[in-house]
Amino acid sequence: MNSIDARKKYLYYLLFGITFLSFNWVQDFIRPNYNGEHRGIIYFLGIAPNFLPAIGLPALFYVIIPELFSPETFIRKNTLGFSIGIAMVGLIGNEVITIYTPGRGVFDWNDILWTLIGGIIFIVIHTLVEK
Repeated sequence: MNSIDARKKYLYYLLFGITFLSFNWVQDFIRPNYNGEHRGIIYFLGIAPNFLPAIGLPALFYVIIPELFSPETFIRKNTLGFSIGIAMVGLIGNEVITIYTPGRGVFDWNDILWTLIGGIIFIVIHTLVEK
């Protein structure tokens, strides 16, 4: 990838912004105040803090990497792979840390699964945007 045109760049920023705001909205307002017992909603509220950033963070990295690295560098030539890789390693690493950090949360394989699904959804979105 040599460069991203301005419209696509703003689209990726918008994707990051929407997922970031949705993450905060779910984490700070919906989860603490949800009193219902619908298992599907409870499940979604549990995985959303991993799923949403798994879509949004690669979008942010996809725009930032070309700004930081020269066109001839390996990282710049593989922007999509590095964008997804950095996000997945960070998000999955954060989940694994919960095993070893008391009081920080609960390790959940579903969070890892939905992190990976979020990365796949970003690849689909990227493919559609680039067409």
